[in-house]
Amino acid sequence: MHYPGGSRREPDSGRRVVEVEGGTRLSAYLDYNVGDILRMNTSRPIQPTDYDTCWVARLTNADGTLAYPDLLGQLLERQQADGSWGGTIPYAHDRLLTTLAIVLLLARFGRRRRDHAQRLAGERYIWQHASKLRLEQHRTVGFEMILPTLLSEARELDVNLPYTQLQHYQRERTRKLSILPAQRLFEIRTSALFSLEAFAGGMDVEGATNLLLEDGSMATSPSATAFLLGQIPDWRSRFPESVRYLEELMLRYDAGLPPIAPCDIFVRAWSLYYLYHGNLLAEHAELVRINCEYLLSHWGSEGIGWSSTGLPESDDTAMTLLALCRAGYDIDGSGLLAYERDRHFAVLEHERDPSVSVNLHVLEALDAIPARARARVRDKILAYVLRARHNGTFWTDKWHLSPYYPTSRALMILPSYVPDEMGATMDWLLATQHASGAWGQYAPTAEETALTLLALLKYHREVRPLPHEPLHRAARYLITGEAPFQQHYPELWFSKALYSPTVVVRSTILASLGLYRDTFCENGLVSS
Repeated sequence: MHYPGGSRREPDSGRRVVEVEGGTRLSAYLDYNVGDILRMNTSRPIQPTDYDTCWVARLTNADGTLAYPDLLGQLLERQQADGSWGGTIPYAHDRLLTTLAIVLLLARFGRRRRDHAQRLAGERYIWQHASKLRLEQHRTVGFEMILPTLLSEARELDVNLPYTQLQHYQRERTRKLSILPAQRLFEIRTSALFSLEAFAGGMDVEGATNLLLEDGSMATSPSATAFLLGQIPDWRSRFPESVRYLEELMLRYDAGLPPIAPCDIFVRAWSLYYLYHGNLLAEHAELVRINCEYLLSHWGSEGIGWSSTGLPESDDTAMTLLALCRAGYDIDGSGLLAYERDRHFAVLEHERDPSVSVNLHVLEALDAIPARARARVRDKILAYVLRARHNGTFWTDKWHLSPYYPTSRALMILPSYVPDEMGATMDWLLATQHASGAWGQYAPTAEETALTLLALLKYHREVRPLPHEPLHRAARYLITGEAPFQQHYPELWFSKALYSPTVVVRSTILASLGLYRDTFCENGLVSS
């Protein structure tokens, strides 16, 4: 179903009227789309990335020909004007790593003159943008491990790259390896396996194959799975489940492969989280129950991960706790305490840097933690989060490219604890709104606008009134831009490459519009 959106003035009162499909009320617009999300009516919950697609494109048949040559063609069509590959937003860590991976693919399998030209353009991009890596605060997942491995391969292929400028990443890789359980790395499942391609040339291939999940994936990563298969000459016959895993993803995604699969826990828990905050779940009790029962069926004593097949971690554990507790389930959240560190909560073992958003999610789930630990957890997280704020104003986060993600989350959660600490943050959010009504760090986006609008509306309703016009303009931007119906959202989330979780982004947009409706609408009419 397709709803062009817009707004007009009611002739008699001058009040705005939200129009969807020539007069369909906002409530019907929301109801249909929320039901669609809760039914999980999507085969593509996460957008594909060039990085993960590239690793599958490298797989070869027994005669040395490419096993999936169409993937190479798709990648060549997606080269950016500056010679790079990667996400919509020109973030150097994402673009450089992805571009390097595809340059190596072309160095091995490029045969046409055009292939050579595109490879040279990719090399030029790396030369021109390597220095920008130092200017970016957050890296893509496993960057300091994967980049040196790819650079070693590039040297062997005689690819022209700024090796000297990037050599310090090799030292970082060595330091990182020193804290990983090297002796057991290919004996037990750890988060390092998600970036298995970083261990090329130094891995126990047979040991790694024993760590494949039941669905055939390596740690739910298509790129790590493809890399492992590429180390085995008879990969098709030896690991049919892994082949089926990759080929089913290729059938579902028409532009490559996603960075994570499956992500069944992530899309359910996070969608429920946003839709709850948008007051959009009451009319969908049965669908909420079905999703919660699914989450509960995969809940364990150590919590849960983004996938029903993957390792538990604190972020999805906290979000799942919130979803289940808000739906009326009595869940023991003591497993979250396993992630407690001296000054913050970690996401995973062997974590290099903590995450603001993850700590805020644990704080939001505080009531699920044993009562004896709540005061300690609360004080620890508040101290860490307030210490992490930039200039006393906004936050950044290791899992999301935009400061509007952790900052909006802080505005939703912190006023209950430190209401007098949020003035500068509020001023910054209102001051950085674009003339169009949108928000966006690099360019206006529906996701950043929805995140900010949702937080501002909660603040407006629960803390103190805000000017109405910025909120109206933000909602109008989302409705007139048909935001919930977009097929491609700018990639703002960190994995090994930047990516966008389509279902979660749509849930965020719907939640902001739902809370906007409840704040300003009467019978579909928006009061100024």
